[in-house]
Amino acid sequence: MAERLFFAIPVGISHQMALIKHQTHLGDIGRVVPSTHFHLTLAFLGQVTHAQKQALLQRWQDLTVPELHLTLDRYLHFERAGVVCLGCSDTPIALNRLAQQLRRDAARHGLHAHRAPFRPHVTLFRNVHGAIELPEPNPVTLPLNEVQLVRSYREMGKLVYSPLMRWRNVSSPS
Repeated sequence: MAERLFFAIPVGISHQMALIKHQTHLGDIGRVVPSTHFHLTLAFLGQVTHAQKQALLQRWQDLTVPELHLTLDRYLHFERAGVVCLGCSDTPIALNRLAQQLRRDAARHGLHAHRAPFRPHVTLFRNVHGAIELPEPNPVTLPLNEVQLVRSYREMGKLVYSPLMRWRNVSSPS
């Protein structure tokens, strides 16, 4: 049975609070994303079979997580997707490199092939329709010291994100 998987950087509880403040500041513009769902997607993999998942875990068993910080300093509205996110003006080279490696690997092994360039962001709202005007946000700086392989599924009508594997930066506490 295939699972819907993606590589992501989690958002810690202390930083979730800062993002909740952004949701409150923007008001009722769409469906609020629960803070437990905040993450930064590096590579969406799509439907992955058990054999593909085992091969992927083998290939990435020694994934190196760069230690860096990402400043989210601008709101993004992806109209076609109907989402509002907090994104960044400047993507660290190490983060871009990691996302590209994961995305190329996925495409090379028959998983999701990304067409859009990597634009780091955390989704705050879904179902945002029509043109909206977004103010300048107060920046939020996230430490990036962990990568997760996450399974996405529905349970009793609700979306659930479940980390299957974690890779931490060697200097990060366990």
